Amino acid sequence: MPAQPDSDDAVGGIDAPETDAGPPRAGKGGVFASSKADSPEGGPERRCIATMQRRSPAEMIRFVISPDGVVTPDIAARLPGRGGWVTATREVIELAATRGAFPRAFKRQVTVPTGLADQVEALLARRCIDMLGMAKRAGDLVLGFEQVREAIREVRPGCLIAATDASEDQRSKVLGLAKAIYGPDLDDDHDDEAWEPVESEENGQLPPVAGCFSGVELGMALGRERVIHACLKLGPIAHAWMGELGRLSGFRRVWLPGWEPASGSKTGSRDENTI
Repeated sequence: MPAQPDSDDAVGGIDAPETDAGPPRAGKGGVFASSKADSPEGGPERRCIATMQRRSPAEMIRFVISPDGVVTPDIAARLPGRGGWVTATREVIELAATRGAFPRAFKRQVTVPTGLADQVEALLARRCIDMLGMAKRAGDLVLGFEQVREAIREVRPGCLIAATDASEDQRSKVLGLAKAIYGPDLDDDHDDEAWEPVESEENGQLPPVAGCFSGVELGMALGRERVIHACLKLGPIAHAWMGELGRLSGFRRVWLPGWEPASGSKTGSRDENTI
């Protein structure tokens, strides 16, 4: 049944929900980014229609209303029409869905789909997987156990990827090598006689490791039956992908424990109580 606007809506007041006027025309600036990765980060802060807190668009999900009045996630922030923004966590989206934030923000009757937070999670996960395909085509993604270990020796990774079904033995060897080269203690034991410390101002900070996709999920996006180990090179695609993983971390555990991004990258982390 369509949700009804609350009678106590503070329309026009300082706490009134805020919507945008829609994506800019091609070639124009605005609250939406136009990077190669089509990321919504950048631009002015937006007010969450559920919590009224202002955040960067990179930490939020944009929603629009379809022609038949259904609340629709706009993950890439490019769908036409007026949009409302919600903090990118399961808890806040469920809060918006159950407490009338959408009809209040859009000032009309709307239909909120059942399982809206699950829908957002699935769309974010699909977006992250698709971006890995983009990275592969650009030559920014290294695949395979031995190939990843070789890449780690040559240059600091932007992000390491370990499938959820990776064997403990192989995962330990990849992470052990990364820790030996980039970790704070270069005297740790390791099983690789060929490694050499890489000179870098960032030594002492471990590269982040994403461990939230299965080998089959990764393989489907990368044209293989399964992908267990991958390394994303530093660069614009890695930066955009880390931002999308930050939003996804509001819905599921993304990073291997102890291998989270260094700072500010844990966008929407479920460790933060945003309600």
